[in-house]
Amino acid sequence: MPSPSSDSDAEQRTRRRVLAGFGSAVVASAAGCGGRVPGFGPERVGAETTVRDGSGLGPPEIVWRYPRREGDEDGIGYAAVEARRADRLEGRFPTLSLQFNSTIGGLAADEPYEGYRPDWFRFRFEPPSSYEKATSYATRVEPPGQWEGFSTYYDRKSTTKRTVIELRDVQTQGTIIVPAVFAPTTESLPKTLYCQFTVQASHPGIAGKTVRASGEGNLPLDGLRGFSASD
Repeated sequence: MPSPSSDSDAEQRTRRRVLAGFGSAVVASAAGCGGRVPGFGPERVGAETTVRDGSGLGPPEIVWRYPRREGDEDGIGYAAVEARRADRLEGRFPTLSLQFNSTIGGLAADEPYEGYRPDWFRFRFEPPSSYEKATSYATRVEPPGQWEGFSTYYDRKSTTKRTVIELRDVQTQGTIIVPAVFAPTTESLPKTLYCQFTVQASHPGIAGKTVRASGEGNLPLDGLRGFSASD
């Protein structure tokens, strides 16, 4: 399994691959593998971050648009994380229904950014270290179709547990959505989720180039009570 060149050796050593799928009650793990993303020297581009707390007409959401726009112009694409409350059927503990969105090209791109195609993208999220079950929650992830380069795994740290979602060898414009469920082992949900994204996209052709964008932010969950997974 290749991994981006920005990953540290320590992080690669702590990786654990996770079985994807809603059918598992917990996420199983196996040893990861190191590597580098194909390509040389992608250009770094900044991302414009928008956070919605769920107090308006939509659920809590973080949106990263890249590169940073001027006015209403669209760029290469955007990434987003959305959260809704999803109670379990047995009614014991609440859960979070999460949706990870990576969109490149198509209607999300304007000149001079048309023609880019995604190489790979990665989302990471984790509850705050102050959350009482920051290391014992489970994540269940639904693969976005038949992608051989799809993987999810846990990245464990001393005070919390991070979930990582990756899709490689994409090469397809448009929107890719990855649904996931955050299932705590307690009656309370965290007040926030710390989220990160990284994406690499390439413009083919003689004059083409490769760019990489990343962003981070805290997804507020206090406004969840008005938004359920069935809305």
